[in-house]
Amino acid sequence: MANEHAHRTVVAMVIDPWYYPFNGTVVSTRRFVDALAAQFDFKILLALAPDEALEAKCMGFTRLRIPGINFIIDRMKAPLGLPNRQKLQQVMQEADLLHVQFPFFLGHGAIAEAKRQGKPVVMSFHVQPENILSNLGLSSRWLTDLLYRFFIWRFYDRADCVIAPSQFAADLLHKAGLTQPVTVLSNGVTEDFFLAHAPVQESVQAPVHAPVNETPIFHIVSVGRLAKEKQQPQLLRAIAASRFKNEIRLTLAGNGPQQGQLMDLAAELGVQAEIGRVSDERLKTLYQTADVFVQTSAVELEGMSVLEAMAAGCPVLINRSNTSAVPEFVVAPEATYAMNDVADLTRKLEAMLENPDLRSAAGQENRQIAQSRHHDHSVNTLAQLYRRVLGGH
Repeated sequence: MANEHAHRTVVAMVIDPWYYPFNGTVVSTRRFVDALAAQFDFKILLALAPDEALEAKCMGFTRLRIPGINFIIDRMKAPLGLPNRQKLQQVMQEADLLHVQFPFFLGHGAIAEAKRQGKPVVMSFHVQPENILSNLGLSSRWLTDLLYRFFIWRFYDRADCVIAPSQFAADLLHKAGLTQPVTVLSNGVTEDFFLAHAPVQESVQAPVHAPVNETPIFHIVSVGRLAKEKQQPQLLRAIAASRFKNEIRLTLAGNGPQQGQLMDLAAELGVQAEIGRVSDERLKTLYQTADVFVQTSAVELEGMSVLEAMAAGCPVLINRSNTSAVPEFVVAPEATYAMNDVADLTRKLEAMLENPDLRSAAGQENRQIAQSRHHDHSVNTLAQLYRRVLGGH
């Protein structure tokens, strides 16, 4: 009989903003940790605020604080942990493998300690330099290229295995100079997004910020961080220019530094809009009941909110950006608009709204596409990857 107390593989997971589950990478990581809990023991390495309680499976590290920069870090709700040699030494002595989700200070220190102890390293690609620079108010091809090269030099080249959530993301790393192979592993759509849900009567945290039409007949939904790189103003302006403007109710589900500006813009344009964070259950209901899901972001390594909407059978309309992975799986001309072209977004949105047959057919096709990135497949692939890396080390 097998020894019930046999050693289980311990994975040290670096995920600085673990306590911020509205961050897409955190959501994905939490889903993988929960799904693999029966096979692996996880130790979570995170950035801990002084007043936060620490869960049993977690190890907290002091948050980075820089005078003059703290407001940016706080606004982005993406705390960064500072490495502590003694703590990292302790956790890596107990761990069999290190998995780093963010290429920052804590991840850098953890990789250095893993290398000292001869432990294998898995590195995921979740952070595009374009996103970092956008949140800092910078736009520079030279700086972007420099950040890519730095990340590859200090993180991805030092890993035993590199994971990217899409072929687009893998190609970005190779174009930036990474020479080793990259495993493409979708974050995956969990089964509950494919299931029907009864409507939930719950309002978002933010009130409607525009004159309210008593009987709007179209419901448009967009989901994501309310941040500059997500470009939600495009959708507000497109709706304001539409002949269906007074018949549209918009929900922008999420939170972030741009929330106040988006509320002000909706009021200025006279767009009926609910803007704010929603519960997980209401999010699923929004996907199920929306007439169209619109994604305006120009920078996406996969685009999980789009895939979740597709899994629910919702027709989608996306920004055909050359810096986004979403056009990998949304290719129909009627489901895409020209990159950052608000006028084209208005035209495509009107075409969808006036054609219920088109929306119905698109929704059915979208569910099939989303099935190809089902979370169960991603979970099994990640488990196999961990075992392969451990076996080859």
